[in-house]
Amino acid sequence: MKIVILAGGIGQRLWPLSRSYSPKQIKPFFGKYTLLQKTVNRLRKKFKASDIFIVTGKEYLKSIKKQLPELSVKNILVEPARKNTAAAIGLAAYTFARKNPKEIIISIASDHFIDPEDAFLKGLKEMEAVIKKNPRAVCLMGVKPTYPETGLGYIEVGPKKTTKLFKIKRFVEKPGLKTAKRFVASNKYLWNPSYFAWRVDRVKELFKKFEPKTHALLEKTAKGDREAFKKISAPPIDYAIMEKLKEDFYALLADFSWADIGHWASVKELQAKTSDDNVQLGLQSNLGTKGSLIYNYTDNVLTTVGVKDLIIVQTEDGTLICHKNRAQDVKKLVEQMRKKKKLRKFL
Repeated sequence: MKIVILAGGIGQRLWPLSRSYSPKQIKPFFGKYTLLQKTVNRLRKKFKASDIFIVTGKEYLKSIKKQLPELSVKNILVEPARKNTAAAIGLAAYTFARKNPKEIIISIASDHFIDPEDAFLKGLKEMEAVIKKNPRAVCLMGVKPTYPETGLGYIEVGPKKTTKLFKIKRFVEKPGLKTAKRFVASNKYLWNPSYFAWRVDRVKELFKKFEPKTHALLEKTAKGDREAFKKISAPPIDYAIMEKLKEDFYALLADFSWADIGHWASVKELQAKTSDDNVQLGLQSNLGTKGSLIYNYTDNVLTTVGVKDLIIVQTEDGTLICHKNRAQDVKKLVEQMRKKKKLRKFL
């Protein structure tokens, strides 16, 4: 089995620390190790370095090689162009299929918080067992939701196959708050952290069925035609494949706590013991400040007086100030900045 870490995203919601040239997965948000290093270190407890692969963009290759010297350069699959999860997973699957059409792959993200890690690693092995038992199966990890998050996808589960394994009925991507509350209360929905297990011949079969143009382009890419990959226009894997599956589709219930480090509010929530606690980094001083994340990555002092529930992040060439409840909207802010020529250099 091969573990594929997807590490090509930009992380726009974590601006100004995460930039297009230096995204969140190769940045340290918790301690001295980057999110990608933490992910690989976690996997190394159970898997050999030779079975861990990273899919990323060429602009991040130098940093990743420096951060992860234990991985062979052959284990870093470089996308010829930035696409999305369907193309990234397809690149890995079609590459492996040339050597072993029956290879099992599990794709995971490079930027998640997981605790305890041993339960996560056990879950990956359980996903592998599902595929070994049924080579046509597609197995996802599902996390029991703890609050009505609107920035995540949800899995509606059907009948139980075993204590932890459920048939999947459907996906719901990023529901509104009212719907998310109903999902959490129903106990019929799980968060979708986008951990997918399947055999590479099954991956190819499903791409050929649901995304025939992408299938043809990935075949060419696997044979060395890197220009073909640039022509891929498939949507993310959830839309391209998962939402269309009707059979042999399962969710394994996770036995661990999980969080997507997708925005600054999640960085704060994972470190604060109570909602009024501040989470602080760097040179700063505050008076009467509560419930805020205050990160200073400069040599200048950052001060606050009498503020509450704010996200404040200061870098050498950019500063973010927003209410923690609007952390998801930082992506919209970045998209707005991209439309202004004078601001693009800060992205």
